[in-house]
Amino acid sequence: MADRRRLLAWGAVGLPLALLGVLGVEAWIAANREYLPDEPAYVLESRVAPTSGASNGPAVRLVVLGDSTAAGVGAPGLAESLPVQVAQRLADDLGRPVDVTGLGVSGARTVDISDEQIPLLVDRRVDAVLIVIGSNDVTHATSPSAMAEQTRGMLRAARRNAGDAALVLGGIPLFGSADALAQPLRLLVDTYARVLRRVQRDTAAEENVRFVNIAVEASPRFVGVPEAMSSDGFHPAPVGYGFWADALAPALAAELGT
Repeated sequence: MADRRRLLAWGAVGLPLALLGVLGVEAWIAANREYLPDEPAYVLESRVAPTSGASNGPAVRLVVLGDSTAAGVGAPGLAESLPVQVAQRLADDLGRPVDVTGLGVSGARTVDISDEQIPLLVDRRVDAVLIVIGSNDVTHATSPSAMAEQTRGMLRAARRNAGDAALVLGGIPLFGSADALAQPLRLLVDTYARVLRRVQRDTAAEENVRFVNIAVEASPRFVGVPEAMSSDGFHPAPVGYGFWADALAPALAAELGT
């Protein structure tokens, strides 16, 4: 009996330590693997016309802020990038051309949007601002309290600098299709993403900003569609960005219509 208790005690200590070791190795591998280049080979600016060719008004001036997903990483061509795919759907919905500019930066976290990207709105005439951010806050373990404070500051700064522009926040996606993260690390990251995503949603509601839950409205469509992810197993591919755009564009159209 004593030997059995001793074995159970060692198991109670050893299993968590072994799990921590596995997670540490997986995190090191994920951090040191090769990802797509941080910057695409194009400038993220474009005028997008409605597919029908008809135009019912002046162009909508859209600016997209965020991380690598807003910077075009994972999209080989300009038309395949998330900002331009969102703009195309918005143009088709409104029947108006859309002038879109992407100011996203690879690796950006929520605090970086306030410090580095929103100031770029000051001298721009903008009708709509889309912010897609949060994945790097998950991987860098931003605390929930800091996430709430930084999200609130970001949204208020966007309001100040963009005037009466429509404002939409795209939330943290699921990490279930991110093969760059091995299990059980991927499960751990996805679990923490749920915590920060809830913070984003609640803070956006407090600030009266429309929140798009990409994890609910787009991420499930990645299941069984390997072509939705890029070759690095972390960033969406054009098909995946199309799923995101399908969720984000209607929110922008609704805000512009109010």
